[in-house]
Amino acid sequence: MNKLTLESYILAEDLFRIRYVNEKTFYQMDHTHFHNGYELYYVLAGKKLFFINDELLYAQKGDLVIIHPFDVHKTSSVEGSDAERIVVHFNQDFIADCEEEIKYLVRSPYKINLSLKEQLQAERILHDMLRECKVKEYQYEQYTRLLLQMFIIMLERVKEQNNVVEKDTRTATEKKIVEIATYINKNYQMNLSLQHIATVFFISTSYLSRTFKKVTRFNVSEYIQLVRIREAQYLLRETDSKIIDIAERVGFNQIAHFNKVFKKMTNTSPVKFRQTMNRRKQNKQS
Repeated sequence: MNKLTLESYILAEDLFRIRYVNEKTFYQMDHTHFHNGYELYYVLAGKKLFFINDELLYAQKGDLVIIHPFDVHKTSSVEGSDAERIVVHFNQDFIADCEEEIKYLVRSPYKINLSLKEQLQAERILHDMLRECKVKEYQYEQYTRLLLQMFIIMLERVKEQNNVVEKDTRTATEKKIVEIATYINKNYQMNLSLQHIATVFFISTSYLSRTFKKVTRFNVSEYIQLVRIREAQYLLRETDSKIIDIAERVGFNQIAHFNKVFKKMTNTSPVKFRQTMNRRKQNKQS
């Protein structure tokens, strides 16, 4: 068997994507990112590690991880464990008429544990989505859209019925790194350096650098930049502030450096990003 079995489909000009992945070797995302859509990550078998914003969590068979728009995140394998999953990525425009379902996703947790009965229901819907995208029968895109809506409603029912608090299995080291990530998220406007953060948490710079990378799969400097760019995207979308002012507000001292990092992280410039977001708003209103 191949080390990585992949089945992938795209609908509606990339507003919807679904992938089946059966991973038989260690895998780590070779890039870090955030995106403007939702990602529903269902584990069929094995175990995966997720670092989302400032949260570290493990997901195994029967777990569903929900990544929200513009969440900074990275996934990787857990040593000694294969990982089979189905991943659905979609922009909310794909289900634009489903206001209640979107409202649920906005307030949904990062991870949902499904019972055996719920797992069977979830897997049936997800495999039906894969089949529709593969076979492409009459109205398959609309049928897939309805299946997605059904899947989200099922998740909302699960949340209403499931009040079990999951035991915290993180190690002391992992908890400390999560504290550091939370600190970065709250203080990204500051002139954060490796030395500054190490001093705040009474650890050495070498330990901080090594351990942060081991736990989160991010470099410290890379994570700081991603948090800053995520916040810059929010300000570009939701305010009319000048780009030079936004750059300063999120922790950049030089506009040229801000533009360079923004382009590297998002594959577009701040100006073009704002223009794209404004066009989408106008299209929704028309």
